[in-house]
Amino acid sequence: MKMRLNNGIKQSIIYGASIALMKGVSLLVLPFVANQISAQEFGRLEVISTIAVIGSILVGMGLEDTLFRFAGTAQTERQKRHIASEIFSLTLIIALTAFIFGWSAAPSIAAWIPGNAAVYELRLVLSVLALEGCIAVPLGWLRMNNKAVSFFFTTTGRALLQALLVVVLLYSDRGVAGILEAGLAAAAVQTFVLSYVQIRNTGLSFSVQTGRRSFLYSLPIVGSGLVAFSLNGLDRWILADHASLADVAEFGIAAKFALAAVLIFQPFGMWWSPRRFEVLNETNGRQKAADFIAMGTSLALLTAVVVGLLAPALISALLPQSYQTAGKYAVALVLVMLLKELAELFNIGCFSGDTTSSQLLINLAGAVTGISGMLWLTPQYQVWGIIFSLLSAQFIRLLLFYKTSQYFLPLSYPVRPLLVLSSISMLWLLIGSQISSFWQLIVVLLTAAASLLLSAQQLKLINLPISFFTKVTEQ
Repeated sequence: MKMRLNNGIKQSIIYGASIALMKGVSLLVLPFVANQISAQEFGRLEVISTIAVIGSILVGMGLEDTLFRFAGTAQTERQKRHIASEIFSLTLIIALTAFIFGWSAAPSIAAWIPGNAAVYELRLVLSVLALEGCIAVPLGWLRMNNKAVSFFFTTTGRALLQALLVVVLLYSDRGVAGILEAGLAAAAVQTFVLSYVQIRNTGLSFSVQTGRRSFLYSLPIVGSGLVAFSLNGLDRWILADHASLADVAEFGIAAKFALAAVLIFQPFGMWWSPRRFEVLNETNGRQKAADFIAMGTSLALLTAVVVGLLAPALISALLPQSYQTAGKYAVALVLVMLLKELAELFNIGCFSGDTTSSQLLINLAGAVTGISGMLWLTPQYQVWGIIFSLLSAQFIRLLLFYKTSQYFLPLSYPVRPLLVLSSISMLWLLIGSQISSFWQLIVVLLTAAASLLLSAQQLKLINLPISFFTKVTEQ
């Protein structure tokens, strides 16, 4: 298959640069934050931040995916803009409602969650959440229209502003509250800029019919997100109940470094997600979609190996001694992130209809697996109990998404080559766990990356735009 990758590669490079700068800045600031506040405070910040996870699901209402589904399949550019304007209007209404509710409900929420969160700190987090939908939908619109440069400046601008404010406020002894204040200020600026661009581009309009259709499509997505909270949020709460806030801090640090695997892979996902339905509607669309997903899987495996090798070394070099155990957790959490990303790739069939109820049921099964495991294993094994439960839950999600998606939308995946590449990737992570020096790490890292690229090329999972690998294999 001859893929039209030139524009996709260019877009992915720009998205990659924006994600790398945006999250790279956060990772660079992380050691500074860890040295400015205690492990107990960092653990409390982790627990408070989980409110952002569950809140963003409710406030976002799955409207970004709804935008991709309905505006992405509109027949004309005028229809596409009109649908986008209606969805953004819904977002503004939800944002205002969320702000009023969050401000008034903060005292009740503070008494409910673990970690001794202050009401003021929760109000800061909930105020940011009210803005997230107004950020996500315009960013989705930029992605749909290949406005990668605009995406770059609006996302990296927020990250740089937030990082600057975090440094200033921590030096002013604002502590956890200062970190949250920086987040709110940066989000407010980004919201203003993106809302102005969106309204100028599409205008505002409201339709009860579009609202109803969006609600029916997005409701299972919201339900799935709430269920998924058990695998990315509730884990901190359970850990805080059965261990110390310092353990929560180490787990949180490990998760942030493991998240780099998702962030590095995200440019592909950000390019592919808005276009997957368009590709399906093309001539030979199903085979093209299968090939793109196989290519994405190869990139995800490569990313997981690179991050899994680097994360423990970076934690050891950059963070205080009190966080060193986090390096051991990071590799396992990279595998959790890998399984999660693969599930998102292979679930295309669950989104191809007018409803997404199958996604809700599958995420519910994963949540039951994860919660049961955490409640059973955490009292005895603490952090490792959480990690094993997350691995089990994400594996169940991947398996069910693959089977269900194939039922609704059968695609011809290169299963055997993908299993071979997965085995090679796990072997490199196993080898990496035995590394004892910096130079060994460099050699293993370079060798692993080269071997995975070569293997993916030979297995016809990717088609590199260079002839080097072909020349090597011909010799």
